[in-house]
Amino acid sequence: MIEYLTGRLVAANPGKAVIEVGGVGISLDMPPAETDLPALIGQEVTIFTRLLVKEEQMYLYGFRTAEERKLFNLVIGVSGFGPRLALSLLGLFTVPQLYVAVLEENIAQLKRAHGVGQKAAQRLVLELKEKLPQAITSEDLAGQPPGSGGSSVFDDLTEALISLGYSGGEAAAAVSKVVEQNEKASREELLKLALKSMAQS
Repeated sequence: MIEYLTGRLVAANPGKAVIEVGGVGISLDMPPAETDLPALIGQEVTIFTRLLVKEEQMYLYGFRTAEERKLFNLVIGVSGFGPRLALSLLGLFTVPQLYVAVLEENIAQLKRAHGVGQKAAQRLVLELKEKLPQAITSEDLAGQPPGSGGSSVFDDLTEALISLGYSGGEAAAAVSKVVEQNEKASREELLKLALKSMAQS
């Protein structure tokens, strides 16, 4: 499997990019929301990749972050969801936004993605609600490398909520409450509880 590509970005259009690596131009399908890519043409970039083989043809998909690729891999594992629908979701939502929409079972929000109807959105929630917190940690959502700096669970979860758009005060209050009431819960369980608390407030 090709883990990532580092090379000169030579072309970027919605949903497509071409990177020159060792004199070879490699075409990638990407989420259409990568609107900052055209500004990077001519510069060296690193793109995380996923190679899929279908009917003897190879398709290479590219992502700006490893977390985006994780989410893509999870979505294409859901019954009825292929690469096109996965890219559609990632084109509309950031990783934290899609994470929250699934955990909060926000069907109306998920249906905004092109090609995702009521039943597909329900299936997405059903199959990913338990898998997401295990695959994408609070450190991932906060944009921090796992195990960095020795920060506390409270700090990690608060920063994760802030990265989702909540204010520092709201995030700290929600995390403080769930940590106090659920001392033995894991980080992922605490994050889910904090998100649920924020949604209800």
